Amino acid sequence: MGMDKPTIGLALSSGGARGSAHVGVLKVLHEHNITPDLVVGTSMGAQVGGAYAAGVAIEEMEDHWRSVNFASALKTLLPTIPWSGWSSGRSLRRFLEKLLSDRRIEDLPVPFRAVATDLEAGSPHVIDHGCLAEAIRASLSVPGLFTPVWIDGKLLIDGGVSNPMPVDVATAMGADIVIAVDVLVEPAEVQMSGIPSIARRERSLGIAAMPDLESKRFHPSVFAVLFQMSTVFQKRLCEMQLAANPPDVLIRPDFSGDPPSYASVGCGIEAGEIAARQALPAIRRAMEVFRST
Repeated sequence: MGMDKPTIGLALSSGGARGSAHVGVLKVLHEHNITPDLVVGTSMGAQVGGAYAAGVAIEEMEDHWRSVNFASALKTLLPTIPWSGWSSGRSLRRFLEKLLSDRRIEDLPVPFRAVATDLEAGSPHVIDHGCLAEAIRASLSVPGLFTPVWIDGKLLIDGGVSNPMPVDVATAMGADIVIAVDVLVEPAEVQMSGIPSIARRERSLGIAAMPDLESKRFHPSVFAVLFQMSTVFQKRLCEMQLAANPPDVLIRPDFSGDPPSYASVGCGIEAGEIAARQALPAIRRAMEVFRST
């Protein structure tokens, strides 16, 4: 592309409903004529990044995210048989096909890679060809929630299990400057709760006294424990990956005020916009440094 124009790579992390912030980041980059030359995404980052690479208008992506509510999210989670995951993902696949048609990764106007995890090998698997909707469906296959997907003889699950922040893939694709967007949940942000714990002595005496509120002890559900385990694992893996492959610019939206959920994700778009605007000077500096070398 010449030394005056760096190849800009955009790496979008996993992060569930917080992936709506990726749309906000793309919106601001577009407004300021900063055009990613290649995109790589994991899980929800693959859904947003794949749609962008396919040429789906940012306004259309924003409309989709703002229309998401608990009922629409629930439709993608209908139980399935055989039970290798809570949902077969057919509804999710139909949505992706409606959004992306029959586009193939190798034919996209913007080079794109979706990151999944090879369940048998236990390693990241970068999908660089084939049906875009199928690739994104594989990258989104949260263990236990959606059934795994077979692609090219490999059984694939959510890319967040092995590579939640794929900066290394963007670099391998030829990016001179990598802008990374991390929307992963900080474990300390999760409000853990459960059944209040009653002291053993009170239980043995059969006293139904109020638990000691100062101790804040409780028994979380198995789902809460598994969710927090996944949150801790992915965030720590992300930190290690960022240390090993530091991006030129790291964008971390602040969700502390109003964290997005599948019942309301619009606030995540705003968080992405704010973080992207704050990162604009760093992006321009990185481009100037490149031009001067």
